[in-house]
Amino acid sequence: MCLEPSVSGDASDHRRSIIPLVIAALVVPGLSFFMPARHAAADQIGTLKAEAKKISQQLIQDQLEAGAYRQQYSVATQRVVNDQRAITQTELQIQDDLRMVARREKDVRRIALMSYILSGSVSSESGPALFTSNVETVKSENVYATVSVGNLNEGIALLHTAQRTAQSEQAVLLQQQADDKAEQAREATYLQQANSTAQHLEVVQAQVTGQLATAVAQQQAAAAAAAAAAVAAAERQSSHLSDNTVDPALNPFLQCVVQAESGGNYAAVSPDGQYMGAFQFDQPTWNYAAQAAGRPDLVGIPPNETSKPDQDTAAVALYSLDGERPWLGDRCSSSS
Repeated sequence: MCLEPSVSGDASDHRRSIIPLVIAALVVPGLSFFMPARHAAADQIGTLKAEAKKISQQLIQDQLEAGAYRQQYSVATQRVVNDQRAITQTELQIQDDLRMVARREKDVRRIALMSYILSGSVSSESGPALFTSNVETVKSENVYATVSVGNLNEGIALLHTAQRTAQSEQAVLLQQQADDKAEQAREATYLQQANSTAQHLEVVQAQVTGQLATAVAQQQAAAAAAAAAAVAAAERQSSHLSDNTVDPALNPFLQCVVQAESGGNYAAVSPDGQYMGAFQFDQPTWNYAAQAAGRPDLVGIPPNETSKPDQDTAAVALYSLDGERPWLGDRCSSSS
């Protein structure tokens, strides 16, 4: 039913068709609440939780792998340090051997020179030449090759052998050090890659966790808003249902309208949702009637959510202004 406000003396006849009524299913008398399921939000949160769990597991695996690479790198680094220590010791040994060889060679030259001088096998002509020449000249003389030096030559030979052995060991150690440094570099690369992967996963995990927190917060906010709206509606209707407004008596015409329009159901709503309450007010007509009744607090409130005294009061006020005009066309109208 379309109820439109009119000012006495100016409107043409209002005709309307009778619209079937629907009786609202109520959870409590005069009130019904529905909490819509939020499947999309729940699916999003479930997906984000699954993704966060998967990333967390992968991150743990990558961190363990990074730890293994870190251990291998540490072992390789210690091996390089040990190689360097061994090389340093070998170099010190080689230096000692060189100094020993130099001392032994000096002793051999001195002994050889003394033996040559004291042997008496040198001619008078060669004597002055011997003393006017340096040690290298003495070494070039044939007599130097025949000087008995005993174990000194053998000792020098052994020292040279030891020197060559030490140098060979040094070469082996240098090669081993090079190999260990290459291994150290490889382990460092692996460790860097593992750390980079773990850091990337931590960033992705933080993003997914943030998205999950946002989705949960949005869902909670939506649920809180819906609950607040439901509570507000409950409080509002409760206040109207408990209103102590005196229920005015309805004249025979309005009594007929109540039955004709809604069957006496003050919570009735038309199928299209446009007409509400026992008198099937639309919202603009209701607002007009509420103002006319001196009840501005009812303006904007759906008629079916108000109490019976409020609806009767608005209907009586509207009837006092416009008479039967708002309900012309139904069986209660005298012009029907």
